[in-house]
Amino acid sequence: MAEKKGTGCFSFLAIILLSVIGSGFIKGFLHVSTFTAFIILLLTLSFLFGRLQRHQKKTFSWRYLAYSGFVLILFLGLRYMISNIPVSDQISKSDISESMYRDRIFEKGDSIAVLSQKRQWNDNYGNSFEGNFSVREKDYISSKKEYFNNIQKHRQLSWGGLYQYLATSDTPKLDLILEKLKEIQESNTLNQFEFADMVVTFIQDIPYSFVFENSCKSADQYEESIRVILESCPDCCIGNIPHGIQNPVGFMGNLKGDCDTRTVILYAILSYFGYDVAILNSDYYRHSVLGLNLPSKGIYKVYNGKRYYIWETTNKYFTLGTLPNNFKNINHWNIVLTNT
Repeated sequence: MAEKKGTGCFSFLAIILLSVIGSGFIKGFLHVSTFTAFIILLLTLSFLFGRLQRHQKKTFSWRYLAYSGFVLILFLGLRYMISNIPVSDQISKSDISESMYRDRIFEKGDSIAVLSQKRQWNDNYGNSFEGNFSVREKDYISSKKEYFNNIQKHRQLSWGGLYQYLATSDTPKLDLILEKLKEIQESNTLNQFEFADMVVTFIQDIPYSFVFENSCKSADQYEESIRVILESCPDCCIGNIPHGIQNPVGFMGNLKGDCDTRTVILYAILSYFGYDVAILNSDYYRHSVLGLNLPSKGIYKVYNGKRYYIWETTNKYFTLGTLPNNFKNINHWNIVLTNT
């Protein structure tokens, strides 16, 4: 009897091994997740081995199915524990906004960890929008790692060159957010101007945070304009970021961004949707704003014969063509990047 029990254990190990090896084939054939393919194969092989013993012993052996049930309960418990880890160990919790949460979605049959935000905001004309916006956790980590690993290379670029690099490299990883924005556009039948306003107010609605190339310090170590904000919001700062600007996926993963962090992600999003868009910087004002070549009124900058109307992105309620009074002199603004 001892020999037969041992043989049974070895048989079940063989079942598990075959299930692991064969799950890749089943996944491709049935278009299910790897784990689902493993379950299907594990239960099928356990049943077949039980049938085989029935021919040998005249009775059906349930032990393989019982073993399988135990293994699946164990795996499901581990998956549940892993999926409820608040944030990956590779992500600093202090750098993530409280508005973000970790979730899982199914993509091509597999369960994918995402960093999500549930958002509700109004555009500049009183229309309300809402939705869940996500970036893949692996994309958040890999995009930031790539950005950090190429700091010296990026130092050779102009501001416009750096902005273009960030927009180009991160746009494909913003696909879940781009899909959601497109869905909002279609469900609300937004025209070109309305869609642009919806997108810009989506970013304007995010609370302002400083982005520093060095570590964040206590509020009393900064000039008054910065100190006032940090005294009321100590967490409104993220430090040790290359060039003092977050990459777009990084910003969507932690919701901490200043002026050019916002203009770059808006440049990336609106470029994706076919807009003629620019980024304007001012050394005099130490600020960055968006420029959009759309029929409008207000403040604009002429570049290559086209009018790029200014759009402030760090504060709510600023419409296309308007700027804060202390930033209004257009002579202090220069276009550093266009997509045309």
